[in-house]
Amino acid sequence: MKVVLGLVVLLYAFCMATAETADWHNDYDQPVNFTCPKGQAIYKVISVHNDKKEDRLFEFFCRPLPADCSQSVWTGYINDFDQPFASDCPYSGIIIGAYSYHVDKHEDRRWMLNCCESEHSYTVNCYTTPYAHTWDGYHEYSAPSDYWIHGVAGQHSNKKEDRLWQYKVCQVRTT
Repeated sequence: MKVVLGLVVLLYAFCMATAETADWHNDYDQPVNFTCPKGQAIYKVISVHNDKKEDRLFEFFCRPLPADCSQSVWTGYINDFDQPFASDCPYSGIIIGAYSYHVDKHEDRRWMLNCCESEHSYTVNCYTTPYAHTWDGYHEYSAPSDYWIHGVAGQHSNKKEDRLWQYKVCQVRTT
């Protein structure tokens, strides 16, 4: 039992150290407004939850795409507060950015995605991941080396005041 408790304390300390040193793209209760540099797309997401704030910090990581974006298109809001969501970029698009805002009354965020659409590429071998974390837990997801994030899904708990995340990832082929 002491070993398990020690591991829990060590994991908590790691998460708190990560929260203090990461390059977060938002503050608690503040908007997320992130877009990758031109020619790149999101492949990795890190997030930590704060029980006192009932919100998450987010950090996004980008890498080059195999094809140029013909256009970048923002979705509308993909979720309502306290509701599940599932959204893929249209036309074999890949996520290159995200915007969200937090409302304390709901202790939740509404999200929009920025999608790269290309006339010279398409997605293949797509799959949906399991949830990337547990309620109130540390969240780190990195797509395999030749995959990018094509969509997201998740659910919100009013009891936990947190949102679980899944990712739909795909390979990108050029025409």
